[in-house]
Amino acid sequence: MSEHHLAVSPLVCQAARNLHTVEWLSENNTWRSAWFCRWYFWHTRRMMARTPDEAAAWLPAMAFAVSREKDPYVLPEFAWQPLPEPLSPEAIPWRDALIQVWEQYPAATTREETIRLSALVRLDRRAERLPEWLREARRALELKPEDRHLRLAALAGWRPRPGDGPPHGDKAEAAQAWVRFWEKRYQTSRSEPNGLIAATALLHLAEAGWLPFGLSPERLRAELRQRVRQCLISYDDRPVLPMLLSSVPADASAPERRQQDIMKWLELTHRNVQWEKREAVWGMLAAWQREGVLERCGIGRGRLCWPWRGMFQTWRKSGPTRRRCGRSLPGGKRGKPSVGMVIWNFALPPGWRAGTFCGPGS
Repeated sequence: MSEHHLAVSPLVCQAARNLHTVEWLSENNTWRSAWFCRWYFWHTRRMMARTPDEAAAWLPAMAFAVSREKDPYVLPEFAWQPLPEPLSPEAIPWRDALIQVWEQYPAATTREETIRLSALVRLDRRAERLPEWLREARRALELKPEDRHLRLAALAGWRPRPGDGPPHGDKAEAAQAWVRFWEKRYQTSRSEPNGLIAATALLHLAEAGWLPFGLSPERLRAELRQRVRQCLISYDDRPVLPMLLSSVPADASAPERRQQDIMKWLELTHRNVQWEKREAVWGMLAAWQREGVLERCGIGRGRLCWPWRGMFQTWRKSGPTRRRCGRSLPGGKRGKPSVGMVIWNFALPPGWRAGTFCGPGS
């Protein structure tokens, strides 16, 4: 009898290792009791996956972690994880399993329900769900301002799937109502973050060709940058900006225009910019880099560590983060390795080591 060898792809092997890592960490007492350890781990994972496959390999581990997570400060890190594009066929069942976990998540508060919806609109981009999202958007108008802003920001992250044009027939009515809802919000919003939320939602629709006679993607991108630059982020609205920018894809136009767009966003990472804005912008750039956008724009490999270096500098300079993570951050107080440093090493991509900003060969 001949031997049969089961061929397993590198992506499946890495996904199994990641799931085993998270299962092992979940049995650690510090991991279970200290929410900031879990927050730091998943925040690092969100920023430091370098390719779509590297991000996709964490989908099974995320489904396991979401099913166990109860802390409202950690949950957003799962919801804001951008879905890798392009998604490998092997990873499609993992995405579907993650959608099911979020569908069944027992949201006990308004904030938890908002986080759940934020995850679902990013993971399930079918136009068939627009009637449901539209109902949620209309209900959001009845919430308190701080809850309303966050709920609308979550729903504004919905984007049509690549190649999905405006629906026809029975589906067209819901799609047109969705467009009208955000156009009205855009025209009547005189304050932030309402205008910022509506501009983000319309940008997603414009780039998919759902606004043939409306605002152009170029104008909306420029306006989005301007609104981010000018808006003042209140304490209650702090999660709104990272939620919005983590859903914004790179400019799909000519490379020259895309490079100009990136350079203008980089202006919002300077030290004189509010640190919440800097962190949100670096998170968006990290997602673009993962898709190879920066490299295709002519930014050489030696500079590809920009988003991560910027993120770490922002984390180190923000007082709350410095106090919370201490030795866990690169460049922090040196001494015996802490639990945070162990978690940091697990969170880094293979071949990286704690205390550095760039990957192998940089």
